[in-house]
Amino acid sequence: MLAFVRRHFLSIDPRTLGLLRIALACLLLLDLAKRVPVLRLFYVNSGLIPNHRVLWRPPREHMFSLLLALSEVREVQIAFALIALVYLCFLIGYRTRLMHVLAWVSLISLQTRADILSSGNDFVFGLLVLWSAFLPLGRRFSVDAVLRADESHETAPVVSLAVLALTCQLAVIYFFNTVHKNGATWRNGTAVYWLVHQERIVTWLGYWARESLPLWVFQGLTYATLVVEGALPLLILSPWGRPWTRRIALVSILGLHSGMALMSNLGLFSPVMMVYALCFVEPRDWELWERSRLRAQPFVRRVVAACHSRCVRASELFGLQLRAAAPGVRRGFYWLGELGVLGLFMLAISQMLVENRAIPHSLRFEQPRSVRAAIGYLRLNQGWSMFAPDAPTSDLFVVIDAVTFDGRHIDPWNDRASRISDPSLRTIPARLGQDAAYCDYSSRVVFDDVLHDPLRDWIFDHHRRTHRAEDRVKHFKAYAIEQDSPAPGAHAPSNVRARVFLRN
Repeated sequence: MLAFVRRHFLSIDPRTLGLLRIALACLLLLDLAKRVPVLRLFYVNSGLIPNHRVLWRPPREHMFSLLLALSEVREVQIAFALIALVYLCFLIGYRTRLMHVLAWVSLISLQTRADILSSGNDFVFGLLVLWSAFLPLGRRFSVDAVLRADESHETAPVVSLAVLALTCQLAVIYFFNTVHKNGATWRNGTAVYWLVHQERIVTWLGYWARESLPLWVFQGLTYATLVVEGALPLLILSPWGRPWTRRIALVSILGLHSGMALMSNLGLFSPVMMVYALCFVEPRDWELWERSRLRAQPFVRRVVAACHSRCVRASELFGLQLRAAAPGVRRGFYWLGELGVLGLFMLAISQMLVENRAIPHSLRFEQPRSVRAAIGYLRLNQGWSMFAPDAPTSDLFVVIDAVTFDGRHIDPWNDRASRISDPSLRTIPARLGQDAAYCDYSSRVVFDDVLHDPLRDWIFDHHRRTHRAEDRVKHFKAYAIEQDSPAPGAHAPSNVRARVFLRN
């Protein structure tokens, strides 16, 4: 039984870990690149989320961010550059263990500094980086592997509780996302239809689909989503039918989330879930790849082997070899890491029981304060209910009608946030093309009065950002425009209303 569990639930190919590291590092760099355009907006004191506001009324009880110590643009730019350097070192696999930990700290600091913008994809991303930190992602396809010539071709499976944690995490996400989808929009098959009528997040392809395709197509997509999400936990956890169950899971995840990304802008949620799926590449898949590569690319194989040998000689010449720790030390660190995984696993189970609606009340309990603190600082949230119990059937849009001293009406917010900027709008235009950060801020600023003063200051500072005295704002009104999306068969939204939530 122990051998069965070890082989099917605790083992992973080191080549898969190398592939996971490369994809994860690319994802971290993409996340950082997406934050650069909004650096002045959400990460400095002259923006919309000053650090003193976060410290004065933190969005959650237990949180930390190294970026909360920074106030000016230049300070944050330097921090972003250092974070990019960490991510690049992680990408090439240099001092992988250290860079992995630093990458997790950097990601948590970025997320928590602008925590009001956090959504489910941020927590999924953080958990992927956290669980994988207990695995040797630098054992293959890395600078570390080259400097340790004895490990550069290693294929012996890695055995760790972290493999089980990664697998169970993904299964839990899909399980609760499925069972929580029990509302009318999922039962009658209109959930995807309503999703593509969210003007803030719909893509050009989603917009074309809703204007061109009949309702039954969206019903088919809705039910297919439920079937795929419901089957994935079984495919992921089943020890039988390997490797085909894992291959089907991998293809299903890639297909499901590619479709979601093409139809709607949900931030990095879909890419993160697709990177998770890379954990299901098994040794037999690598063997097939190696056989095909050896047959098809003998020249490339010889070039790679020559480059590898030269790198090894250079490392020996300059004394860059990484020496493995003594066996006793390595065993000590291994078991320390396993204990760490076990502790985090128990914390995650505790949070899963108290955070999901589908869990019976008899299984819920009051968590000790120390447990809540650990979960908060590590961002071990385990509540999964994306577009559940129903897909949203209404939309919200923020319009700033600011009047300059020379009498012009401008909208400094949508000049940056949306494809369409018109301060006279009192309805929601089609396909706004907003990034996820702008969507999340819009949905929170309307209802959170802590954000109102920074927004007011930011609007009045408009002329300083443009460096044009004629852009100085005299007064403004901030409107929250809400509407019910067009019902199936209708061609226009209903119940359109606009209200002022902030003025000066």
